[in-house]
Amino acid sequence: MSDLIDRGEEIYQKIKPRLKGNEGKMIAIDVDSGDYFIGEDPLEACDKGNEKYPNKLFYITKIGAKAAFFVGAL
Repeated sequence: MSDLIDRGEEIYQKIKPRLKGNEGKMIAIDVDSGDYFIGEDPLEACDKGNEKYPNKLFYITKIGAKAAFFVGAL
């Protein structure tokens, strides 16, 4: 699993300049092909990815944010 995270983050850093204007949206990256799918939420991004790559695991993050999800109390 950590390989998925490491490869996903590496790809994300490379494509980040192409994602301008999509800040706040979610991205699902197929780490084998480098293809990525953008959605308003993680489910939409993964659904788009699953259309092309059924039954794959995707690296998911929020574009322009340090973390995709927050767990805990404020």
